[in-house]
Amino acid sequence: MALEYARRGHAVTMLSRRFSGLPRDELENGIHHIRLPSCDPPPVGWLYRLIDVVYCLFVAWRMPPADVTITNSVAAPILLPLRKAGRIAVSVGRHPKGQMRFYRRAARFHAASRPVAETIGRQTPEAAARVRVVPNPISHDFARAMVAELCSRDCEIVYLGRLSREKGIDLLLKAFEEVAPRFPDWRLTIIGPSDTAHGGDGPDYLAGLKALACNGTARIDFEPPIYDGAALVDRLRRAAVFVYPSVAEKGEAFGLAPLEAMACGCAVVVSALDCFRDYLVPGENGLVFDHRHDGVANLVGCVKTLLADGVLRESLADAARDTARHFTPERIADQMLADLSELAGR
Repeated sequence: MALEYARRGHAVTMLSRRFSGLPRDELENGIHHIRLPSCDPPPVGWLYRLIDVVYCLFVAWRMPPADVTITNSVAAPILLPLRKAGRIAVSVGRHPKGQMRFYRRAARFHAASRPVAETIGRQTPEAAARVRVVPNPISHDFARAMVAELCSRDCEIVYLGRLSREKGIDLLLKAFEEVAPRFPDWRLTIIGPSDTAHGGDGPDYLAGLKALACNGTARIDFEPPIYDGAALVDRLRRAAVFVYPSVAEKGEAFGLAPLEAMACGCAVVVSALDCFRDYLVPGENGLVFDHRHDGVANLVGCVKTLLADGVLRESLADAARDTARHFTPERIADQMLADLSELAGR
């Protein structure tokens, strides 16, 4: 998004964590990068908050005067001096836990989805008028995938995301075990990090998933995470079906992974979490299964329907690509800049 702002002639400064090998101060692609000392978040909550306060004091010291400051820091909306920060816009990418009531100086709350916006309004009614929904964009790599020529698809179902209990991966493994005998040409691939440093639930959880996979068909593979954008696009463009069975009722604020798969032309199945309603219409550009009651059986029904009907897969995939076009960096930048211009009084 910062690139989009800079391309349109705006002066953009990014204050972020300092890492070895990166300059402390750098101008790149029209963006002024200021990198400040920080560290990995500690496991103790109060210590994390203290570190955030110290980091925000560094930010307040180094930041140049701005018309608008966008932040997702817990402490920044409270600590940043308005004479330098200008109008403060809080980026709310997760369901809040009541902290918005402390952000009385914030001029705007940018919620990643309608459910997040509703949570803000419910928890902090006085903030409701300052809330705007600005969805997360897909990256430029995925935006380019939508205009690329379609390639042939493997008979493959893919899950891509963190290997965590809240992602419902066990539901997918059990569902595939049921449908696999009827569809011998199909396989399932699970892709993503299992280590806790990257949001996974650790090696024991991964071992449990692999043991569950071994109980049934052997056509289940586990692949390491893919962090390169172009490689990720290439991987998803080869898969026919993408399943995202998340059961994280408050952990999913938007759900970008299914939207990225839609941009790549996959037929997508998601759980019935509210966040997916912002872009997925059941039966039109994807399928939804009720994960709250008989989740495995409901997922089996959706997967069977897709694997048995190539015409439906293609129809859903075409509609999915059309939907993803509304979430390119250019489109989301249009929304954001219109709101920021209003905040800045321009």
